[in-house]
Amino acid sequence: MPKKIRNAWDFDPDQLTWPYVLIVPAVFVFSSAVGIMAGDFVRWGGLVLFTTFIFGFFINDSRRYFREKRFWIFAACLLGVHIGTFLAILTRIDRWRLPWFCIMIFELPPFILLRNLVLKNPLSE
Repeated sequence: MPKKIRNAWDFDPDQLTWPYVLIVPAVFVFSSAVGIMAGDFVRWGGLVLFTTFIFGFFINDSRRYFREKRFWIFAACLLGVHIGTFLAILTRIDRWRLPWFCIMIFELPPFILLRNLVLKNPLSE
């Protein structure tokens, strides 16, 4: 019987080990030990967490474009605009809560629409 090939994006909870489970609490302990304020941790940690989720989903959904250099340039430009916009917002707003990052989910449809428009191959039609 041939061996089943696993997809790199498959999540298998059996593969979680205790060091990986301890990473999140360790980050909280480390941040409190070095004096990072809770608000700053929510602000910048939330930005990293939600950006990773949004762009991870976007890139996973764009597998057919992986071999195209213009896709990676396009994704880097989207990431730059995304980070720049949220840096401008987060540096000017004093109080920012973690659930407010959920507005990032509204970026996905325009990202996918722009990707399809920009990377559309006119020769394949």
